[in-house]
Amino acid sequence: MASDPTFNEFEVVFGRVRGLLLTQETVQHAVDLLAEAARDVIPGALGAGVTLITEGSPTSTGATDAAVARADALQYELGEGPCLTAWAGSAAVLVGDVRTDPRWPRWSEAVAEIPVRSSLSVPLLVGRRGSLGAMKVYSAQPEAFDAATEALLVRFAASAAALLGHVQTSETPRRIQAELAAALRSRDLVGMARGILMSRYRLSEEEAFLRLMSAAREGGTTMTAVARGLVARPSGELDGV
Repeated sequence: MASDPTFNEFEVVFGRVRGLLLTQETVQHAVDLLAEAARDVIPGALGAGVTLITEGSPTSTGATDAAVARADALQYELGEGPCLTAWAGSAAVLVGDVRTDPRWPRWSEAVAEIPVRSSLSVPLLVGRRGSLGAMKVYSAQPEAFDAATEALLVRFAASAAALLGHVQTSETPRRIQAELAAALRSRDLVGMARGILMSRYRLSEEEAFLRLMSAAREGGTTMTAVARGLVARPSGELDGV
């Protein structure tokens, strides 16, 4: 079980990352640095990742090692997992042991070959505008994270999301803001479509989100395109949904 996090350590690490980001040019570099910082500041974490998600797909991903990159990639490929659930539900998701957690059976089975036993995922929330993605930490040991580490990662992710929304770079802030604005517009559409499915089929938020993702994958299109069609004609049938 993780020990109590030190918030002073958090301030030192995040201050260092903030200073580095002010000199860098890309959002990709930002997520790489933030992933490394999350690994360093969260007790029990052997690896960490940060993902920005647009139109239901990752647009910028950062991972501290190959195991994290593979665990995350499997979620995107299968359309299920704690990182996607944290992003879709805008809430922290704690996995004590992937071998016994029943929520994502395909992902849990797929990561059996990876040295991942527990994880903690939190959304990257920007005020009331929604989630831009998720930040997550992994451990090779079961029950590596607890309420204290969850509180620390939630705080870290809040600062990271704010920083990602206001990074000043020589690549021009306008390009970054356009990426974030597109992500937020996509989130609005997906949120409305999810509400339609929840009302029509009496689904939970996670079930509605997974149905949208499945329809996009089967139709060879984006989740935003599926959501846009459903919102445009909410009483009609939509292939795959």
